[in-house]
Amino acid sequence: MIRNMFHYMNGTVKIKVSGTMPERFINLCIIKNIFLWGITKKNEGLFVCMSLSDFFRIRPIVRTSKNHIEVVNYYGFPFVIRKIKRRKMMVIGAILFLFVLNTLVSYIWFIDIVGVKSIPARQIRDLVYENGLRPGALKDDISIKSVENQIAATLPEVAWVGISFTGIHAVVEIVEKTISKPQDKASADIVATKDGIITEIIALAGQNLVKKGDTVKKGDLLIKGVGYEGAVVDSTISNLPPHRIRASGIIKARVWYESYGESELVTTIYERTGQQEIGVTLRVGQQEFQLKKVAVKPEKLVEVEVFNKKLSWWRNQDIVVESTISTYYELCAKNVEIGLEDAKEQSKAKAFTLLQSLIPETAHVLSRNIEVLQMPEENLVRVKVSVETVEDIGEVVNINKE
Repeated sequence: MIRNMFHYMNGTVKIKVSGTMPERFINLCIIKNIFLWGITKKNEGLFVCMSLSDFFRIRPIVRTSKNHIEVVNYYGFPFVIRKIKRRKMMVIGAILFLFVLNTLVSYIWFIDIVGVKSIPARQIRDLVYENGLRPGALKDDISIKSVENQIAATLPEVAWVGISFTGIHAVVEIVEKTISKPQDKASADIVATKDGIITEIIALAGQNLVKKGDTVKKGDLLIKGVGYEGAVVDSTISNLPPHRIRASGIIKARVWYESYGESELVTTIYERTGQQEIGVTLRVGQQEFQLKKVAVKPEKLVEVEVFNKKLSWWRNQDIVVESTISTYYELCAKNVEIGLEDAKEQSKAKAFTLLQSLIPETAHVLSRNIEVLQMPEENLVRVKVSVETVEDIGEVVNINKE
C-alpha cells in the first residue's frame, strides 16, 4: 500500500521493450540503480514499470542495449498536475462552481408550509416574510426561535410551530388547535330516521314517547324536547309546568334491509377487431372543415375515441382554432357464458355492495339471509339479500319554542 502510494506520488511510466536482447536492457538498468517492477514478457516484447525520474535516465541504456522502447501507459500525481495546467479554465470553473454552490446553499430560496388546514397558507407566508424568513435571506441571519414565537403569538389557532432548513428549503410545520364546535342549545326533539322495532331507549333529556318493543316508522317522535324544572321525565308526569329543552338520548331499534342483485348467464361483450379509421375536423371560429371524413355503415359496431387539441396561442386570439381527431374502432360482438354458481356469486356481490351504502358503519348486524329468486327469464339469475341490524335511529330535529 505504501509502495503504491510512493509510486503514484512520484509518477509511474509503463514501457514496452522490444529488440533482439531486451534482457540486456534490464541488466543495464540494474547496474545503473534504476528500480524496475511489474516485469512481464509477452510475444510482442518485455513490459516493465519505472518511476518518472528514472525514465529520463534510460536514453543511454537504450542505445547501448540496441533495443527499442515504447511508452504504453503513465499515471501518477505529476501527470495529474500537468493535465490541470493544460486545463486551467476548467479547474477555475470547477472552483468557482463549488464556491457559488456553497454560497447559494447558505441562503433560503424556497419556503414550504405544511400542516395547515383551516388557516390560510398565505397568512402564514406573509407572517414569516415580515419576520425575516423570505426567499434570498441568509440562513445565519434568521432567528428560527424568534419566528416561531411570533407565529404562535400572532395566531391563536396554532398549537405548535416548527421551522427547519433542508438545503435551500425552509419548512414551516404547523399544528393547528382542535377547536370543538359550539354546542347547539336550541330546543329540539328526537325523531326516528328509519322504520324499526325499539330495543333500547334512554332519555338523557326530554320525555319518552315510546318504549321497548314498540314499532316505529320513519319520522315518528321518539323523545319530546320538554322538561319540568330541569328534570328528565316520562309521560306519567303532567302536573308540572313544562318548558322546551333540547332532547338528548339513545334510541336503538331492530332495522331490516333488503337488496337485489342480478346477473345474466350469457352476456354479450364487444371486442375490437383491429380495424380502425381516423377522421379529422378543423374548427376555425364558428366554421368547421372536414379534413378527413369517415363514413360509418349502420350495420357496423364501432367505438369512437375523440381527441381535441386547441391552439391556445394564435395571431388573432379572438379566433378559436381547434382540431378534432376521431378514431373509429370496429367492434365484434361475442357471447360469453358463465356458470350458474358464478352468476349467483356475482348477483350476491352486487346486492351486498348496494347494502353497504345503506347500512351505517356503527350498526350491529344480527343476521343475513340470501335467497335465489325464481325468474321467468332463463338467462337471468336474481338474488335477494336481507339483513337485520340493531342501530341508533334517533335524529335531533330543532323545533320552534311554543
